[in-house]
Parts: sequence; structure tokens; C-alpha cells
Amino acid sequence: DYGLGDLPSDDPRTPLPDDPTRDVVGNYPLIFAPKTAALLIDNSSPGVVDPGDVLRYTITVYNNGNVPATAAELSDDVPVYTTYVADSLTLNGLPVGQPDAGVSPLVNGIAISSTDLTPPVPGAGEGVINPGQSAVVQFDLLVDAAVAPGSLIINQATVYSAEVPVTPTDGDGNPATGPEPTVVVVGDVQQLAIIKEVMVVGGGAALPGATLEYTVTVRNVGTVPALYTTLYDDLDAVTPGYLTYVDMSATLNGLVNGVSFAGTLITADYFNTYGALNPGDEAVLKFRAIIDPNALIGTRITNLGQVSWDDPLRWAEASVSIDVGAMPNAGMLSGNVWHDADHDNTPDLTERPLEGWSVELLLDGQPVRSTLTGADGTYLFTNVAPNYLPGQFYSIRFRAPGAVSTTATMGMTDSDFTDGRQAIFDIDVQEGSNLLALNMPVDPNGVVYNSVSRTPVTGATVSLADARNGQALPDNCFDDPNQQGQVTVANGYYKFDLNFSDPACPSGLNYSVLVTTPSTAYVPGVSALIPPTTDVTTLPFDVPACSGSTNDAVLATAQYCEAQASEFAPPTSVPARSAGTNYHMFLNLDNSRVPGTSQLFNNHIPLDPRLDGAVAVTKSTPKLNVVRGDLVPYVITVTNSYGADLYDVNIIDRYPAGFRYIEGSARFDDVPNEPTVVNGQLIWSGMVLETDARHEIKLLLAVGAGVTEGEFVNRAFAINALTGMSMSEEATAKVRVVPDPTFDCTDVTGKVFNDGNRNGYQDEDEEGLAGVRLVTATGLVASTDAYGRYHITCAIVPNESRGSNFVLKLDDRTLPSGFRASTRPVQVQRATRGKALRLNFGASIHRVVGLDIADAVFEPNEVTMRQQWVPRLALLIEELKKAPATLRLSYVADVEPETLVERRLDSLKSQISDAWKELDCCYELVIEPEIQWRLGKPAEQPRRVEE
Repeated sequence: DYGLGDLPSDDPRTPLPDDPTRDVVGNYPLIFAPKTAALLIDNSSPGVVDPGDVLRYTITVYNNGNVPATAAELSDDVPVYTTYVADSLTLNGLPVGQPDAGVSPLVNGIAISSTDLTPPVPGAGEGVINPGQSAVVQFDLLVDAAVAPGSLIINQATVYSAEVPVTPTDGDGNPATGPEPTVVVVGDVQQLAIIKEVMVVGGGAALPGATLEYTVTVRNVGTVPALYTTLYDDLDAVTPGYLTYVDMSATLNGLVNGVSFAGTLITADYFNTYGALNPGDEAVLKFRAIIDPNALIGTRITNLGQVSWDDPLRWAEASVSIDVGAMPNAGMLSGNVWHDADHDNTPDLTERPLEGWSVELLLDGQPVRSTLTGADGTYLFTNVAPNYLPGQFYSIRFRAPGAVSTTATMGMTDSDFTDGRQAIFDIDVQEGSNLLALNMPVDPNGVVYNSVSRTPVTGATVSLADARNGQALPDNCFDDPNQQGQVTVANGYYKFDLNFSDPACPSGLNYSVLVTTPSTAYVPGVSALIPPTTDVTTLPFDVPACSGSTNDAVLATAQYCEAQASEFAPPTSVPARSAGTNYHMFLNLDNSRVPGTSQLFNNHIPLDPRLDGAVAVTKSTPKLNVVRGDLVPYVITVTNSYGADLYDVNIIDRYPAGFRYIEGSARFDDVPNEPTVVNGQLIWSGMVLETDARHEIKLLLAVGAGVTEGEFVNRAFAINALTGMSMSEEATAKVRVVPDPTFDCTDVTGKVFNDGNRNGYQDEDEEGLAGVRLVTATGLVASTDAYGRYHITCAIVPNESRGSNFVLKLDDRTLPSGFRASTRPVQVQRATRGKALRLNFGASIHRVVGLDIADAVFEPNEVTMRQQWVPRLALLIEELKKAPATLRLSYVADVEPETLVERRLDSLKSQISDAWKELDCCYELVIEPEIQWRLGKPAEQPRRVEE
């Protein structure tokens, strides 16, 4: 209080006195358009509107928001009893011309049209009202001749913009009372106008138990004072029982004087309290009433206000309605989207609400608002502006999540307005209306789903074809053309609303359902895991005869046929190929009872994913080398790497020929689990592998007696039990079957002894030689012990059928100094399996006979001995005969070529050997050639120069 008393607030942005300050939340324009009428030409009674007078209408369009109003457009009907004055239209003081002839482009202006032309669209830069600015439209109307006194000229324009579709003009210039038409009275008569408004005390929605405040405003729109004015309001006049009067709440122009309440009637006597109601003055009745706490949401409560005046009495009335749960001065729209499994258009507790569906509100086909359905499938539009103009209606359009141009509609809407395919039309929104049950019951024919994970498949193409030729039906065979070749979205739904309107789709024909997989992640064609119950290779499924029969999975829906009991794709708990997965791809349909005989419901179609690598299998064994009769443990590790539970999995272990499974040895995660043994395979059938689960299978195999030595591979893999398709790579484990030391190997034993008498046998007085090494042909090495003994374990595994030669060599370099072998240094014996060999080697100190030779013994540069030296060979032979000896040929070389030296030694050795063989003497002569170079090495030979 600043000492000025209680003064009303005033918005400085408008020329109206005492109007409230209004602000908009968000980036939107705030349009306010007061409309006034004044006498421009007064031809007869001064200050009174008479036939032949001219009225000037002024509409001022304000933008009190924070962003420009673009594409602004004003439409105004020429009211009855008047005629438009040609060329009177002006915009911001500038002439516009005839609206019927079009509108001249004006920068920063608005477009104007009359009702008999489609409102023109402003060009670039036109139709813009910036924040804080306004546009003033004026035009003149001629009052028609012979208009009766007391006639009302009622006119209200509408302002549009891209941001705010509908804003009616306001006749009283008071935004607090809402938009009202501009009323002009013809003649010098008493004339009152009445309006009725309602608000919720404290704000918010008109919920049960809320307190409403009603306002009945009576204005003198005539040119003379109105006498005997009395206002009335009966709470039960229209909808009795919903309102309870709040005691002492009624006032007349802010005072309780002249107001009375009896029963349900409120009476406000203005005349006896204030006198005559002067032109332009108002009588305002306000009171409060409480909504019945038990009122149902959506119940419409209508309250009627009346006024009487003049003598004889004249009456006017106005009503206001509000729906329980709605907001005053605006409408509310709500509804449900759900899977209507029982086709009764009622959302039941057991039916699945559909979350995330897009719900779009349109006004005359233009989008206004949009929202998404919640987890309970419901949606709500609040503060919806009423559609004031005749012929102007709202509509609602529903879209599934992810819907695109190839997405089919899934049913008809259900509401009190005009229902269509996923759309509701001709919705009339009034002030305070709460329009409920604007519902979208979704009833697809079925779901295209993954046959393994049982989840819906996105992107599958579903078509309906003539079964006679496999040709897809024309689009016009369907109520929704998108249903032919429809592509599924995330919910997997598909639907065919066949209308039988084309010769290509007659009633009673057999039709086939075609499904194309969305990608290479799925196996083309029908499911092999869950094959269809009917297809073109069987008789068609008779849909008209299905309802109520044994083929109908849901008998409760008497007029419909369901292939499966549930509206959902069968879960993984339902075994594949059981009755719970039945579906049909070959149908007989007709139009005898649409949609009961033209559609098959709950016909869920599976697609097989590619399962290559869905299971990871590894195999191992702790043994690498085994023998016949051994028990070999194996471990098979199985892991689900698909990302979903896998059913009907067979784990197969293919073991090598000759191996045998040990019954009772198998363990699955340490729990006994016997496999089926079939033709060398162990099969664990029908297993369930949970997501990311890891399992171990342990088993024992015995190596059979008939298995030969070598490598043997055991193989394990996973397949699908129903289709036989591979689900894993092949895992292997390798073992090597080696000889059994007891039954397959040949051990070799023996001695190396001092064969003093060189007879090749160990006599009693002949001792063994220690530290002598013996070597086999395969590289095995043995050394004698202190007694000259040696033992080679499993020296050879002879050929099983014919035996094998065994070769053992004495390494004479390891004999004691001076000893030479007295037996053959290399011995060969025949080995057979399981039998030992004994090989003895004798050695003794040998007599060594030396023969020294040099270059002089031979002819120059030849291998032939000089004649004088040849007789010496006979003497050498005689010396060798005297006793066993080793001949050592020692060549002392000088500058002769090395090759010549070697040839001479070879030639001499050959001559001596031949002579010894001819003698056929008593022992085997060993000849040891050696070369000694005087210079330490062969001399370098001069190069020959070729001519």
C-alpha cells in the first residue's frame, strides 16, 4: 500500500486500462486481440445503431510474448445484418483493398481474408509480429436495411500463427474474461449480453472435491439503461447433484447486497440494489461451489446462468461446462494404447499397455502437439485450446515406436468421435472439456519373432500372396496399402486388413503369408526350428471354420480365431514344435464375418537366426601319450556365446575308431549324465544353455587292444537337435598311442668284453670292458657299466606282423687304448615284438702291422707301384698270416696332389684286400689307411692356364 488505495495492476504493453500483466513460459508468442465496434456514419438516431448506419471495427493484434509470431493470419466473417464496405480494409493505417481479391504483401504485417476465400499464405518476410509490437486491422460494415430493432450483430475474428494456431478476438477487451464476440445492438432498445465462466479455486484441474468459482457477467450492450435487471443461477438446472454451494460465497459486483440463496437457486437483484444498468456497465455475480467428491473423472458438469430485464421481462442465459478432471478455459484429451488381446476395445488388467507410442494432436490436419504413451500405455494432452470456429476440428494420430513410411497400421481407434486406422477425427474440444477414452486398441495378426531368443524381429518384410501363383496381392486389397510389403518395427507386429475389393483378392481364396528376413543374420525362408503347421505343401488353414472349433486356441473370443493362446510370441519356456508354437502360412479367408473370417490372430511367425558360432566348444585331455588299454580322460567345455538362452542343443563327441566309452564315466558339471552312444558318437541331447553359461562335460575313453600306434583325434561340436544345423566350430583333442613297454617293445642287452683269445666268445677268464658306447640306427646310445654290460629299453618296436631288423654299432673310438673289435663292430638281428635281443661285442689288444709308403713307391703321377716294390706285398701277406692283426697303411705325402694320394691309397688297399681274400685266411683283415703331410697340409698346386 503506497497510500493510493487498492488500485488494479496494469500491463504497460497494451493501451487497455487496468489489464493484468501476462507473461508466457517458454519461447512462444502471446497473442491478444481485442475487437471493438464504433459508429462511423450515424444517419438517424444519434448514438444509436440504425439500419443504414456504418460501423467501424478495429482489431488490434498484440504479441506480448518473447518470440515473433510468424505467418500471422486473421480471418473474420461478415456478420448477418451487415454488408462489407468496399475498399474499407486497412492494415496499420494503410489500405489493403478487397480481401476477396487477395491480399497485398506487407512487410511486418498480417494476412487478411474473408470466409469465402482460403486464407492466403504470407510470403517471405510477411505475417510477422515481433515481441512487443502490434498490428491494427480496420474495416467498415453497413447495417442492412429493415433490420428489426433489438437485432444483435455478433462478430468474432480469429488470429492464426505458426506458433499459436487459434486465438479468437475479445469483444470486451478484458483478457481475464476470455475471448468474447463483439456484440452491437440495432435500435434504441434495452439489450443485455450474458457470459458464464468457471475457474478452480487455487488453480489446477477440476478434480472431485475441488472448489469452483463461477462468474456470471451481464453487460449492457445497448444504448439505453436496462431496467429491472436480476441475475439467477440454479446449481441443479442442467446436471443436478454434482455441485454444493459454498455458504455466503455469492457476491454481486463484489458485495453481498442483493444476493440470496434458497435450495439450489442463487438470486442477485441488481435493479433494487444498484438501479438501472447503464450502457456499457456490467453486473457481475460470483459464487463458489464444491464438486461432488465421488464424481467420476470425465463427468461433465454444466452450470446455467440467466438474466431478466425490461418490462415485459426479457431473458438471456449462458452456460459453462467443465469436465471433472479438466482445466477451465481449456480442454484435456486422454486415452490408452494397448494390445487388445480379446478384441473388446476395453483395456483389461491382463492386457499389455504399449509404452512409447507417439500420439500427435492435429488441428485441421496441421500438427499442434505430440506426446508419448507412458509405461501404463496412457497419454494426456492438457491446456488444449478450444476449436472455436465452425467446421474446425482436432484429430489424433497414433504411431508405433520407430514407425516409418513402410510401417503398417495395427487397427482401428475407439472413441466417441470419428474413428479411423490409428487415427481419430472430428474431435470437438470445448472450454473445460475432459475428453476421455480416446483409445487406440492395437490388435495385430501376430508377431514376427526370433525362433531362438523368442524376441520380436525388426525389419522383416511381410506380404500376402495369391497361393495359386505366389504373386503378391495389389495394395488396394488392403484397407491400409502399407500392409502389403509391410516392414516390422521393434514390436514385430504385422497385420492384414484384407478388404476383398479387387478381383485379385476374392473372398474364399487361399492365401499364403510370405516373410523376408531383415538381414543375413537370419536364415532365409520359413523356420526350420519351428516349421509352420500349414504351408503350400499342406491343406490351407480354414479361418472361417476356425472360431469355436478345436483349432481355435482362445474359445473366449467367439467371433475371432487365434492360432496360439497368447497375444505374445511364445516364450522360451514353450518347447519348439509344440502346440504353443503352432502357426499357419497357408490360409483360407473370406468376408462373411470381417474381421473374424478375414484375419487369423496370434499367428506368430518365427525366423531362424544363424547359429554358427552360437556355442563355443573346446576339448582337452591331460594325457598326450597312451598305450593300448589305457583310460583317457577328456574334458569338453561348452559356452553359450549367443546372448540368449539356447534350447534343443545336442553336444556330440566323436571318438576315434578302436576307442571305447566307459559307461557311467560321463559327468555334466560334475553331475552324472549318460550320453547316447551311436556309431562312435556320444550325444548329450536336448540341452538348455543359458545366456553366457559355461558347462563342463567329463568322460573316459579306453584305448582298444586293436589300436595301432599313431595320433588319434577326438572331436566335439554342438548342433541344433531339431534342424541338425551346426552351432559351433569343431573342437579337437589329440593323443598319441605309443608302444607298450611290456608287450610291444624289444629290449636289447649284452656285453662288451675283452676277447683275449679273439675267438668272438666271452670265456670264463675274459672280463667286461667298461665305458664303451653302443649306438642304434635310430640314435639311441648306451654305455657299458663296470662289468661291460649294457641294456637298451624298448630299443625298437618291431613290425607287428613280420618283425624288424635291429642294427647296433660298437663305437670303437670308446674302446680302451690299443683295443680293437674282435667281433663285427656292426651287428644286425631280427627283432619281434615282446622278445628281447642279446648282442655281445668282443675287443682285444690287436697286433698292428704297419706299411709306410711314399711318392717314390709309385710311378710318377700314377697309382701303379714301381716294379721293385711289388714283391713286398707278398711279404706283407705272409706277415699278416702269422697272427690276427690290423694293417695300418701310412702314406707320407709331400708336394703331390691330394687327390693322387687318395687314389694311390685306395688302389693299394684294394690290392691288399683282394690278395687277402684269395688267401681265404683265418680272420677278417681290417685295413686302416692314414695320410701324413710333411708340410702339415697338402701343397698348393699351380693353376693351369688354358690356351
